[in-house]
Amino acid sequence: MTRRTAILVVVLVGVVILAVWRRAPAPTDEVRRRDADAEAAARRFLALREAEERADRTIWKATEPVVRIEQELIRGVERALVAKDLDSAALPRLSERIPPPAGHSLRWLQMRLMKAMPSPGRDASAGNLTAEVETEVVFASPTTGGRPGETWTARVRVEADWADGDPPRLLAYRLSGSPLVLRGSPAFEPWADLVIPTNGVGFFTDPLLLEPTADGVRLHLVGAGVAAVRAGDGWRWEPSDTGPPDRVTAALRADLDGDGVVEWAIADTSGLRIQGRNGGRVAWTAPARLRHPQSICAGDFDGDGDLDLWLTQYRLPFVNGQFPTPYYDANDGFPAYLLRNDGDRWTDVTEASGLAPKRHRRAYSASWVDFDGDRDLDLVQVSDFAGLDLFRNDGHGRFTDLTSGLGLDRHGFGMAHAVWDANRDELPDILMVGMDSPVASQLDALGLGRPEFPGHASHRAPMTYGNRLFTGTSARGLEFSPASEGLRRAGWAWGVAVLDWNNDGLEDLHLVNGHETFGNRADFERQFWQHDIHVGSSTPDPATRLYFEQANASRRAANLSYGGWQANRLFTQMAPGSFVENAWVAGVAVTEDCRNVVTGDFDGDGRMDLALTTFEQWPEMRQRLIILRNRHRADGHWIGYRLEVPDPGSRVEVTTRTGVRRHWWVQGDGYRSQSDLQAHFGLGPEASVIRAEWIRLDGTRVVLPVATDRWHRISDASR
Repeated sequence: MTRRTAILVVVLVGVVILAVWRRAPAPTDEVRRRDADAEAAARRFLALREAEERADRTIWKATEPVVRIEQELIRGVERALVAKDLDSAALPRLSERIPPPAGHSLRWLQMRLMKAMPSPGRDASAGNLTAEVETEVVFASPTTGGRPGETWTARVRVEADWADGDPPRLLAYRLSGSPLVLRGSPAFEPWADLVIPTNGVGFFTDPLLLEPTADGVRLHLVGAGVAAVRAGDGWRWEPSDTGPPDRVTAALRADLDGDGVVEWAIADTSGLRIQGRNGGRVAWTAPARLRHPQSICAGDFDGDGDLDLWLTQYRLPFVNGQFPTPYYDANDGFPAYLLRNDGDRWTDVTEASGLAPKRHRRAYSASWVDFDGDRDLDLVQVSDFAGLDLFRNDGHGRFTDLTSGLGLDRHGFGMAHAVWDANRDELPDILMVGMDSPVASQLDALGLGRPEFPGHASHRAPMTYGNRLFTGTSARGLEFSPASEGLRRAGWAWGVAVLDWNNDGLEDLHLVNGHETFGNRADFERQFWQHDIHVGSSTPDPATRLYFEQANASRRAANLSYGGWQANRLFTQMAPGSFVENAWVAGVAVTEDCRNVVTGDFDGDGRMDLALTTFEQWPEMRQRLIILRNRHRADGHWIGYRLEVPDPGSRVEVTTRTGVRRHWWVQGDGYRSQSDLQAHFGLGPEASVIRAEWIRLDGTRVVLPVATDRWHRISDASR
């Protein structure tokens, strides 16, 4: 069967499917109209497929040699991992150039083709290309005598010359610079690995929320209605107190009525539900069914003394044939709501606040933060298919959009964010978590794009820059930081946690990665960049629905991954603003697809631990809660503070001889995750704290205990 015949078969099947979409008998004219619509949709589908084939023959033909090199690299990685032999990969005798220690075996290998161009100084007509390959090599030694083995990693960029062919032939290669080599025994050890029960609500078991209690830490998975609790030296599931789970739920813990008791605010399909010590109640009914509640954050945006809520929704792309339009600045999702707390009721004031123009972002995370230091809460939001938006509060609950001042730097496939004092000034900074893309880099290097979509190509590089850091400024709210360069490449990143895991006084970042790992390491992403972004619109359409579904079915049949085969990342700060990625050496490089992550001191020893979830679809569909215990042996001192009741917008300041450290308490920052009641400060060799204060949004200062190497509780009586 030819490809054309296969397409026609699919079209005929589509016509039949569209024709039987009738729910009830209809008049003859109605039947004829529906049949005509079905035939028109089938014709549009065929036109879309013909346009795809035409673009492949013309615009994208220059990518064919690049694809062949990419496939050769993938085959080499698979050979090497099966044989446990680095030199079986596409770059022979690589072990001579980055020699691993004796007694170590190959554990992980990744080669990402970032670009391939005609080779300078070679015969262009012969099809010779020079490729730039990001290479990561991991070797490990076995555990012996009860002691953990050692991990050795090397990262290096490689320039490789290829003669085009099927398969292409490697002519020569060279290292672009000195490899970054790290080695050591893991600081983190596996503590728990629990399969998450779905409890009949589908595949969305998050949000993941950390709750410190007098009996220890509880890790709630609200979508599954369960919590992981300590059981001896292990963990077990027990029912959560968040009420019955519902599909795709946003949740947070906050004191919404000001009585000093923490409640659950849960956004389900009907609206807002409050779950407290006296049971649950419906607090706000949405004007239209909430389709995908995603993020919720609390803060007193209007300064009246109680907590208000910003509730966002996500909208999945491709569903029913719709696609975010434009893909780099989409504002076509389900609406967000600014809910003002009026004591006995909640009022939607989105329109009056000035936030309505962008309320339809496909938002993943949002937080109330005072970015400019004027003692009112501003709003930062991170969205897929758009990036970062920043809104300044005038002190009276009216917002001004400052996003345009960030230029192209604010664009990205935003998944989550983190707020912390990255540059040690007096203002909070933000890391926007997003993805990079080898395919987008390849197309940019070749200068390829469809001329009828000029904005698609010009936004491709900023959209796929990866993670980026913005520092707070009193004048502009935020500005792009050059320190982003050391944090940008993490793959398809979802969630992030800020922690000083080694107590050296410098904050580090743990990112969880991976979208859809399947058996085939070849990636489906090329379909997105070369075709999908040019096809759909914000409006559901049966023809594009069939187009997207057929492409996805072909991918599934071929077992292709989509942003898969990635490892979680740990960016350890070695000096202010300078990071080294060492997840493998530290023992936190989980390779299954992950989503949520929270950090906290789960065992009270002053070392920050990690909990994260997996979102696996191959070789079986399952989700797990993985808890990693920090066993780092460094002798750095530390001090910690725990809020009994969340106080979003407030901060803790700790002063030592080397300067002032700050921690802002915010909500809604991590990807559907919350761990906002603990403020932990690694102090390094500093054995004493000169002063510690809890500073509330209105400027009130409360002096805190300064004894180091212990946790201190901030109770309601401290207010």
